[in-house]
Order: sequence, then C-alpha cells, then structure tokens
Amino acid sequence: MFRIISDERAEELLKEYDPWIRTLSQRYPIPGAVIKAILYMEMTHMDAMDIVADAVVESDLFEKKDSSTGHAQIFGYVGLEAANFALDRGWSDYAALGIESDHRLDVHNEEDVRLVWRILNGDPLLNIELAALNILKGAEEMTGRVDFPSYSETELKRVLTRYNAKSEAVTPYGEEAYTHYLRYAGA
Repeated sequence: MFRIISDERAEELLKEYDPWIRTLSQRYPIPGAVIKAILYMEMTHMDAMDIVADAVVESDLFEKKDSSTGHAQIFGYVGLEAANFALDRGWSDYAALGIESDHRLDVHNEEDVRLVWRILNGDPLLNIELAALNILKGAEEMTGRVDFPSYSETELKRVLTRYNAKSEAVTPYGEEAYTHYLRYAGA
C-alpha cells in the first residue's frame, strides 16, 4: 500500500480542521475526539487506488459511479444516507448541508448519489460533516441510541468499527480507532 497521507500530515490536517470539528461537536451529539479518530484512520489508510477510484468516478466514462472520497473516505450513497438521517431527526436540512435538491434524496437514484459524491469530493468541510452524521447513524444502528457519554468501551469500539464495516463485532479497525479516540479525548 502506497499511503497518500502520512501520520504527520494527518495530524496537521486535524489541527487545521479542529475549529470545524469543534463546531460539529457542538451542533450534533458527537464528541470531537470520535470525529478525529475516524478522520485520522481514514486519512492515514488512503492509498493511490483511492485517488484512481475518484478519478474514474469523476470522469463519468466508466460504469463505476461511486467511491470513497475526501478526508473521511465516504461513499456518495453513505453520505446521502447520513444526510437523510440528519433530516429525519431535524438536525439539519439539505440546504445547510450544501445539497441542492427539490426532493428527498434516494440511494437508489444514481443522480442523487452522484450529486452527494460531488459534494463529498469537492468540499472538505461537508465531507467531514457528513462523516460525522454517518458516525451518528452508525452509533444508533450499533447501540440503539445516540448517547456517547453512556457507551461502554465495547459499544464505542463497535460504533467506530461500524464506520468502516457493517459488522456487529469489533474489528481491528475499531480497536485501532479506539486508541486514537483515547489519544484525542485526552488532548
């Protein structure tokens, strides 16, 4: 794997985006340390194939119409589901999320997925915001609630795992992300 972002560069980017992460943590019921842990994991695991996949999707010349993109390495369909999750809870709306749509977005509508993918690919702040909303969606799926202070260590590891995999069990990704969460929570 040829990494695109070094550990040091990831830390620089997290410092750069820290004011935005703090804003999101105040706007939504999610600790900034959780957002940072996921961003660190995703940025430091990006490789050249991620760049190639984005270029293929961007070109619109091939069958591939979605890829994980941006600092949070989030797919268009996942960002769309996260936007709908926020909409359903009254936390945000499409306009506030930078999505211009006159209808409810549908993951089965290729144009809707492409619309969200372009936003995720082109706007780092919205990429991070939709990632935070996706973490919240995953938290509810894994625990039945969105209440980070009440999570056990295992529940939090399952939430962190969920960002990367549809798994009920904690994966190595969740374990590693948890170590970064502890690091950022202590900072």
